[in-house]
Parts: sequence; structure tokens; C-alpha cells
Amino acid sequence: MIKEKELLDLENSFIVLEKLPIANYLVLPINSNLDKFEKKIKKLKFPLWIKLNTAEHKTKLGAVKKCFDFEELKKIYTKLKKKFPGKKFIIQEDVSGIEIIAGIKQDRTFGKILLLGSGGSFVELIKDIQFRVCPVNKEEIFQALQELKSYRLMKEKNFCIRKLISLIEKFSKLEVKEADLNPIIINEKKAVIADARIEI
Repeated sequence: MIKEKELLDLENSFIVLEKLPIANYLVLPINSNLDKFEKKIKKLKFPLWIKLNTAEHKTKLGAVKKCFDFEELKKIYTKLKKKFPGKKFIIQEDVSGIEIIAGIKQDRTFGKILLLGSGGSFVELIKDIQFRVCPVNKEEIFQALQELKSYRLMKEKNFCIRKLISLIEKFSKLEVKEADLNPIIINEKKAVIADARIEI
């Protein structure tokens, strides 16, 4: 397990991942007045997610909420600011599709390992995971994806598997100690990172 204090917060994780496709987002400075950001926020298009900028598990903290309009966002933001004073928040577009997890781990025997699996909140329950020793090429990533339970659904829905493979290949080459992208969301148009935990 990665220790929380060694992890980058979400904003800095996204900076490390800036050359990879990330779901569109906006970082709110501490104690922002949302009205000043209204135009930028509405450009992302509702529904939107508001997330605490932290390295911790946001869902467990109750620090990630879905908002369906600007007024609801303002109410939720006010509550979150009280609960987490002096913190930044991230507003992010809502992307529908299948959730995938990709991780980089360090193994004493094999060195750098790539983990791929069905992602989202239930990743630990589903246990639909494949491992590959790095470096990996696109063919090896494709083979690992084909062994996941979620692959058949991705194929049936004609989701953009090629873009997912490209994202994972670039991720596997990053110079990081450990990392989790959970989830990567794939649909018929794109594959994008929605959340990340990274240890440099």
C-alpha cells in the first residue's frame, strides 16, 4: 500500500499526467467565489463532479459529489468548504462509459509491474485484474484487456479500445514509483483519466 503522505494530491497528479488524456477539469483556488468562475464552469457542461484536492480516497471522505446545475454546485461547495477548510477543490466533467483501473507497482522480483482491471468504486470487490511486467507494448496491453470481464462489453458497445491502449502504453512509461489511475473512463469517443493517485 502507498502511504497517503507520500502521494501527490489530485492537482499535482494531473500535472504529472498532463501528456495523457484527462477528463476536462478546473482547479478552484482556496475559498473561491464560484460566481467568478461561472462561465468557465458552465463551459465544462453539467452534470459535473466536485472533488476535494487530496491524495486520500475522496469517496471514503465524502469529498466527491455530482452536481446537476450551478445552484446545486454552489450549495455543495459551501458545505464542502466548511467540512474541509483551507482546501482546494476540482470541478470535472462527467464522462459516461466503462470504468477501468490502471496501476504501476514495484515488485521485488519482477521490478515494474502494470496492473489493469475493471475499475471504479467496486474494484476491490470485483477482483477483475491482470498483471504484466514492464516494459509493455500495445499488443501485450491489448491481450491483457481481452482477459478482463469488461472487455466484451467494451467491444459490444464499439468503445474506443485503441485510445485506451494508447493511454495505458504512455502511462506505463511514466517515471513514477507507484500510481493508480482509477477510473479511466472509456466510451465510443474517448478514453480519459478521471482520477489518479501518484507517488513520484
